[in-house]
Amino acid sequence: MKKFFAIAILAVASLTANAQAWLGGSVGFNWENGKWDGAKSTTSWTISPELGYNINDDWAIAGKISIFSSQAGDNDAVTGFKISPYARYTFSRIDNLSFFVDGGIHFTSYGKDNGSSFGIGVQPGLAYKVADGVTLAAKFGYFGWRTFDKDAGDKNQFGFGVDGNNLEFGVYFDL
Repeated sequence: MKKFFAIAILAVASLTANAQAWLGGSVGFNWENGKWDGAKSTTSWTISPELGYNINDDWAIAGKISIFSSQAGDNDAVTGFKISPYARYTFSRIDNLSFFVDGGIHFTSYGKDNGSSFGIGVQPGLAYKVADGVTLAAKFGYFGWRTFDKDAGDKNQFGFGVDGNNLEFGVYFDL
């Protein structure tokens, strides 16, 4: 077991050499007032830590694990998680501002007895380096495909969308 931890520490140290790795993520909260499936309001939150590694100036690989919960009115809350590995391609830079596109897969579990989904897609974004080692990022829109199992609605989705449901703001710290 000691050898495993030593190897893990060496692996993390080698990934973080020369600030090639970054750690960050996003948090979100949403409250809606109105009638949706008979509910008077809906409250949801998300916490999404993210870890990435810059392969070179243009390409990076990363992964995000999201934990979320949503409750409509007096109904039971649906709590679940989402695993999203992806590759990032940075296609343009202007001073401290860079433009990128993330492409990857995601698996979502909507909690016990609520099913799961699987998807693949791309999401454009931009990042602004505010200081050495600190970057603010925004991702907006989504183009892709998702399939839901029987417990989650037994459906397929394909399309492109830019709305509040696929708008993300985050911060990244170089390791």
